[in-house]
Amino acid sequence: MLYNVFLTSLLVVALFVFILWKSVPKEGPFSFDKNFTGVLKGASAIIVVFVHVPGVFQNSVQRMVMSFGFVAVTIFFMISAYGMQYSINRAGGKYLSHFWRNRLASLLIPCFLINLFGILFRACKGQDYSFVDSLISLPAYVWVLLQYCLIFFAVMYCQLKWKLKPLICHVAMVLAVVASSLCLYLFSPDAENSAEMGWCYERMGLVWGLLLFLSFSKIEKYMDSRWRPKTIILGVLSLVFGVVYVANKTVWFYGEYLLKIVLGLVIIAFILFLTRKRNFGNAAINHLGNISYEIYLSHDMIMKTMAFFLPTISSGTFLLLSFTSIIIFSTIVHKISSKMVSFVRA
Repeated sequence: MLYNVFLTSLLVVALFVFILWKSVPKEGPFSFDKNFTGVLKGASAIIVVFVHVPGVFQNSVQRMVMSFGFVAVTIFFMISAYGMQYSINRAGGKYLSHFWRNRLASLLIPCFLINLFGILFRACKGQDYSFVDSLISLPAYVWVLLQYCLIFFAVMYCQLKWKLKPLICHVAMVLAVVASSLCLYLFSPDAENSAEMGWCYERMGLVWGLLLFLSFSKIEKYMDSRWRPKTIILGVLSLVFGVVYVANKTVWFYGEYLLKIVLGLVIIAFILFLTRKRNFGNAAINHLGNISYEIYLSHDMIMKTMAFFLPTISSGTFLLLSFTSIIIFSTIVHKISSKMVSFVRA
């Protein structure tokens, strides 16, 4: 037991080292640029891996990290929404003219490649499977992004075509995401986990990303004023809301829905404030950010395969081997898929 906790703790410490290595104090304004979002994606991807560890290989440290899984997925959605809004604001109609080709290539090519490896793994394990169904299967995360892409494209197209007021369009996108979230929560009572419910809590990150972009200058000024006490207050609020959520997470709607969404938002705000005064980025965390999508797509398959072939190894050893295999595998897939995506986009 102690060995498993120690080895898992080393993995958590390694993640913090990857994040903080070569980080330097920052004097300039708050930025949500590609470098910073890459760090967020890399860290979030590792947290998501902790979430899906098979039950027999879990331990106390892993379960502690696992509790932040919904925040990590929310961050992924927030970055996606922010990036789309930033791109169309910069390129306008030109961005929309190639929108579906670029987005579908980026989302689907890595997914189909990993599905091919999944078919191979199923064959090695002697499992029955349908080749076509297995090849075109898309995880819930991808479906949510595709839904938002459709909402985003439709609203932005109407705005450009009929010169609609931006406020109307942004409100329409927010309402569409909130409505889908509420519908999934209210009408998916038998779902066992959030992914099966279409990420009804986490998809609110799409709203946070849009609002972050629209209010960026105001948020930037707010963060620069009395940064330290505001950071402390957000840290305390994160703790308070965490305790309140744990005590009420089984309460219908108020506890298991509203409190969870608010808790996620407060924790994300705390993370942004906490990192406000440093510049992050190094080879390790940048690489994790680059392969974060492949890590998300492949981690469950690799851990299940490893659990099948190595069912008796300890929890700590399983996690160490899993993380190593996932990162190596995701790196290979990313190298292949990035070339294919670039070819399609060109």
